[in-house]
Amino acid sequence: MRSMRVVLAAATALVLTGCINSSTLITVKPDGSGTVEQTTLMNVAALKAMMPGAADQAANPVNEDNLKRTAERMGKGVRLVSAEPMKANGFEGVKALFAFDDINQVQVSQDPNLGGPGGAAAPEPKEDEPVRFTLTRQGGVSTLTIAIQDKPSGGAAPAEPTNGMPDLSDPMMMGMLKAMFQGFKINIDLAVAGDIVKTNAEYVTGSRITLLEMDMNALLADEAKFKALQGKLGPSASLSEVKPYLKDIKGIKVDGPTISVAFR
Repeated sequence: MRSMRVVLAAATALVLTGCINSSTLITVKPDGSGTVEQTTLMNVAALKAMMPGAADQAANPVNEDNLKRTAERMGKGVRLVSAEPMKANGFEGVKALFAFDDINQVQVSQDPNLGGPGGAAAPEPKEDEPVRFTLTRQGGVSTLTIAIQDKPSGGAAPAEPTNGMPDLSDPMMMGMLKAMFQGFKINIDLAVAGDIVKTNAEYVTGSRITLLEMDMNALLADEAKFKALQGKLGPSASLSEVKPYLKDIKGIKVDGPTISVAFR
């Protein structure tokens, strides 16, 4: 849910976010070891128009020192295995593979890499950002529980639920958002190395589960639904409160706050 709030506030706070195409795939084996594959791409043409210097850095995206720091922030024992430059549909960036021995020690941010171009390290996860994991084993079955923060930290709700959000009733603002977020995508998937025995996950394809998917082109295509959704996404809104409003909206999938998958 933090990622959704980032999008709605980006017109005034995070211009570079609109240039990002980010995907994360967490693969878990029955013994709790596995990998995290992260691909972070940036729209170089858009960067050149806004920040020519940043576009030059994006042309050389592999920065192993920063990627190693990203690994450290994911948790104890997470390590960088490989990194390679990537290009796709006008976007350029880096594809990095991390390995871990114990999924119980891993946390993955819901946000795309906002640290900047050039392979910059992801920001330090905040209290309401990380997706956390717990794996238990009984007999030949491993059960993985994925916990996504339901209620944002910070105490009481502000008086105005849309405080700090862009005014989507302004046609110029909506047009600016569509231009800014052209090609913007976030995806976080989890795959188990085995067969799923039982799960409460809503978005399952084979052994793969979608935790978060956001395609801004599709989301902004229906302006009426997007404006209605904005009214439900105040800083104090919980995932449980907002999820019922997402079911008939194209361009967004959010599961949680607690997902369980048993596999072998």
